[in-house]
Amino acid sequence: MSARAPHLLLAVTLALSGGNRLRGQTDPPKDFRQVAWGMTKAQVVASESKSPAEIAESKGEMIVRYDSVRFAGLDARVVYLFARDQLVRAKYILDANHAELNDFIGDFKTVEPVLVEQHGKPAEERAIWLDDSTQLEPKSYLDQDRATPANILPSDQLVGLAVSLGHLKLYTEWHGNRTEVRHLLTGENHQIVHLVEYRSVALTPREGEVRGR
Repeated sequence: MSARAPHLLLAVTLALSGGNRLRGQTDPPKDFRQVAWGMTKAQVVASESKSPAEIAESKGEMIVRYDSVRFAGLDARVVYLFARDQLVRAKYILDANHAELNDFIGDFKTVEPVLVEQHGKPAEERAIWLDDSTQLEPKSYLDQDRATPANILPSDQLVGLAVSLGHLKLYTEWHGNRTEVRHLLTGENHQIVHLVEYRSVALTPREGEVRGR
């Protein structure tokens, strides 16, 4: 072995390990995109490759929004929410604008398997019928036989309209040790909102403290 070989071996080892792990340090967990709960606004902004579209602050709470991102192959916005400069929540808001309202059901079904792959089997799955006036079946039937998102199909008659009127809500939830995830499709007044929200288990109470709850 040449005199330079030990130095080369050390350099390669440091490059592979990132150096920090040799000193007993580990990278922080990634709870959402490239960030971890409790990070500051400055740390979160540094993790993104472009400038935020909006930063707004009020009474100890702050939101940082990024437009034109992709999630599960769909157009979306990202919103980070901070309490006292600690990241406590984040969400993807899907940006689709469909003329055919049932296509929103298709979007929900596009996102769902991505979340299942990331987080495993949901802890809760619900299709909540608040009104049956757009459907041929009565609410008693819908509550029994079409009670989960898996039972709602893009080909079903007027289900997208039902969501847009607030008659039907779809959601699934995952409960992890660090993060709770909710996938939601809901609507009102012919407008549909499709989002995936991530919430810190440990830091959620901080939001209530900031709001004086």
